[in-house]
Amino acid sequence: MTAEPSRNLVLVHSAGWQDVADFHAIKLRVEKTAPDIEVFVASNDIRSSLTRKRAAERPTLVFSPIRLLAFRPARGKVYAGRHMSKLIEMRRLADAGIPVPKFEAIRPDTKLLEADYGPYVVVKPSFELASWGQGVELRRTVDVRYRPPEDYPQDHPGRRGPMIAQTFIDCGRPMTCRVLTLFGATIFTYCRQSTRPLALDPQQPAYAQSDFMPSPPHRISYVARDPDMLALAARAYEAMPDAALQACDILRDVKGDLHLLEINPGGGTWMLSSALAPGYRDALGVADLAADFDAFGVIARVLVEKTRTEAQ
Repeated sequence: MTAEPSRNLVLVHSAGWQDVADFHAIKLRVEKTAPDIEVFVASNDIRSSLTRKRAAERPTLVFSPIRLLAFRPARGKVYAGRHMSKLIEMRRLADAGIPVPKFEAIRPDTKLLEADYGPYVVVKPSFELASWGQGVELRRTVDVRYRPPEDYPQDHPGRRGPMIAQTFIDCGRPMTCRVLTLFGATIFTYCRQSTRPLALDPQQPAYAQSDFMPSPPHRISYVARDPDMLALAARAYEAMPDAALQACDILRDVKGDLHLLEINPGGGTWMLSSALAPGYRDALGVADLAADFDAFGVIARVLVEKTRTEAQ
């Protein structure tokens, strides 16, 4: 005789951010391996009143990649994405001993020295909702100056929070690598590296992010064969365990050292079926982005563990 479930797991889907089919696939995996857990898939765009009421009958764990919107659970331990100033994020990572590039907020009295930062720094917004490289530049260290918020264009994130100067990580070639984890377990990776060396003109004072990010011709690959990158991403979760879904942007410099740039705790990084997923599939030449790491199996496993230990 099958035992009755004793705990609930609520997966909160947000239209436009993930494919709801992913959540139903995870639900089937959990139900197959953990009959003690009943799984609900709720919409983040409506109150989902019936699901909310039924899920409140037992200890519950709630997982949403992004912050909760219309759906508000009546009970349960909640893991949901949340906005966080990049300054706070980097300070927490640095305080935990994670190798983040040297950084500081650009204040009216800021004067950066090449002896501390090298010849170039990345200038980026601290505003938590800035994305897609908005407001990110590579500048000569000696040229960095404070700009008051009102001096930026109306749509610039520098109006919403201080700008940050961060050591430029020289990888020899433009590159970007991301390790997507859930509770520290890898579920997807993506690495893009130019086939051409990075050439900077010391006479040019600033570069837009597109100038020092990889563009064709480039190599696209998973990070599966770089265990050090995967281990660093796992350490990032240990440093910030309240952020369940982390998209860790990692670089390897010309000396071979790794640097973690950020973890994107807002959660709009469900790369398995986000709006960018078709581009990832085309670049990697695969039909199923979840297959390489058995993402749905891994997600189901870690959610079962969390539900059994933390449901409230």
